[in-house]
Amino acid sequence: MRFLDRRVRIFQAPALLALSLAAGGCASILHGTRQKVEVFTDPPGATATAGDQQVTTPGVLKLPRKVKNTTIRIEKEGFAPKTIPLDRRTSGVVWLNFVGIPVGVYSGAYAGAASSNDNGWFGSLENVGKGAIVGGAAFPGIGFWTDFQTGAAYRLDPARVIVRLEPVSASASKQQP
Repeated sequence: MRFLDRRVRIFQAPALLALSLAAGGCASILHGTRQKVEVFTDPPGATATAGDQQVTTPGVLKLPRKVKNTTIRIEKEGFAPKTIPLDRRTSGVVWLNFVGIPVGVYSGAYAGAASSNDNGWFGSLENVGKGAIVGGAAFPGIGFWTDFQTGAAYRLDPARVIVRLEPVSASASKQQP
């Protein structure tokens, strides 16, 4: 019976650890790698462009969070063009990865207990402790790494752009390319 119990623990530990690691990256899961930015202009009907995306206002651009210097260019015939810079900031959602510490500690301790070679109470305890430390660091670490590598750790500000376009004189609008 003891052999069966050990075999079950050996198969459960990697499965539990894999499941916990797959759940890493809270920001990636909760709000993804792209963000919707609403663009409104007065008057409406302008063209808003950011990267390879273009929308007629009012409209929504779905922009990648990872890009450092994102700008929205707004143009409408008869009006002066405007460029709106977006600030990339760290999203508060990324800090939810710290929730993974208890899951990682538990998974690591469980894996350590399953790998025990039965050196008595202290031998098993040593493996459990090592597993808990490794799991407690690895789980949130992988989550943070995932979020920052994919760009999900960031948010773009402002998420709603409202612009009043200024009319240009007829002679000035003919001189612009």
